[in-house]
Amino acid sequence: MNILFVCTLNKVRSVSAERLYRRTPGIAVRSAGTSDRAAHRVTKEDMTWADKVIVFTPGHEEWLRANFEGTLPPIVDIGVPDLYAAEGPRLNAELMEALTPILGSPGK
Repeated sequence: MNILFVCTLNKVRSVSAERLYRRTPGIAVRSAGTSDRAAHRVTKEDMTWADKVIVFTPGHEEWLRANFEGTLPPIVDIGVPDLYAAEGPRLNAELMEALTPILGSPGK
């Protein structure tokens, strides 16, 4: 399953989620952002590649629906606010709590 994590700048939440799940068997992951200033901005190719898109706020889903036409992969909002440092223990704990029911435990 191909999972695309999308946040605003592709610097903290989506990158942390990607790193957390990149060694998980049966799951391929990428991350991207919605902003013009994102490290990697979401592309049509990303959306075509993804079997599921995981966003962090309702605004991310709204942006995706406004910027990409046609049938989109399922989009899941996990509601993780932009409050944390990259890969910090609090962010990782919140990501684990939100993502484990959706993706299972991350690989090591």
